[in-house]
Amino acid sequence: MPHVDPHRYWSDSILHRAASFDGFLRWNWVLATLVQIAALVLLVRLGPRLAGAWELGRVGKGVMVGTVARQGYVGWLLAQWPALLSQVVGLTIALTILLVLAGRFPRWWWAFAGVFFVAVAVVLSLILPYAMSIGTRAPHHTKLAAQIREIERREGVAGTPIRIETVSDTTRDINSEAIGIGPSARVVIWDTALSGRLTSGEIRVIAGHEFGHVARRHIWKGLAWYALITIPGFFVLFLLTRLRGGMARPEVVPFALLVILVFHLAVTPLSNAVSRRYEAEADWRALQVTHDPTSAVGLFRKFGSLDLVQPDPPGWSYVWIDDHPTLAQRVAMARAWARMHGVAVRPG
Repeated sequence: MPHVDPHRYWSDSILHRAASFDGFLRWNWVLATLVQIAALVLLVRLGPRLAGAWELGRVGKGVMVGTVARQGYVGWLLAQWPALLSQVVGLTIALTILLVLAGRFPRWWWAFAGVFFVAVAVVLSLILPYAMSIGTRAPHHTKLAAQIREIERREGVAGTPIRIETVSDTTRDINSEAIGIGPSARVVIWDTALSGRLTSGEIRVIAGHEFGHVARRHIWKGLAWYALITIPGFFVLFLLTRLRGGMARPEVVPFALLVILVFHLAVTPLSNAVSRRYEAEADWRALQVTHDPTSAVGLFRKFGSLDLVQPDPPGWSYVWIDDHPTLAQRVAMARAWARMHGVAVRPG
């Protein structure tokens, strides 16, 4: 792809604001990760003492120790109690399952756990989109809606529902997503994308991108990657916790959480690379069905100016945080497509 100089597409003021905004979020992620590691290292040392503080049985003690670990760093750092509550509930369920399996199948719990959590991910991918669609609406019958339906037909996914989600009362960011598998597959577009700040062509590019995800079955492929990472991950967890007496012991739970966190950090570059590959493929599909690289470039420029996405982030952030191609890379792809097809990209 051709080299793209961010200064050619974004003003110095926007580049500075985006770097400041994204930089804050980036270093907040680093701080949060360090706090999690430090808290879990401390709790690994306190695990036996915490486990002895409750007379709840083996599984109950393990769940309580794990819940204390989660509350210790997440509650203090974020103080977002509704989100914290849902995380603690999810962690409690997950730990209960792991402790029960480890107690009943000491040598093979990791295999059963891996298959179980992959199956849960598939089921959630199937049913959650129906719940997520509550409160959304279908697009109005307009010329633009008809054009989006034509893009859907060209992508080969005719009949995929389109839902408009109202988020303008909480954010001005522009976003969209493809969710669901099989009958629950659908495209969700935030109403902020329809507020007049984007052109019709740019909205069509968004639609083409999301329908591209559906057409290329990226969620199914993501679930396959999840299985390829999760099942070996549980085997690693089995090997390491066995050195401390096994996952079935309540006092080992903080160590298990630390292993999970470190393993997650280790495989994040791979999962981000896979995600960027699928996002790039969806961008290419959008160009193929819209034949409008000018609108694609305009959309990516507005992601920088409106959402304050840094067009060319630091390399370490690209590896460990960014699950999309950079805006500069996305502009470069649009320019490459235009060059291949002999189409001019009109200046914005």
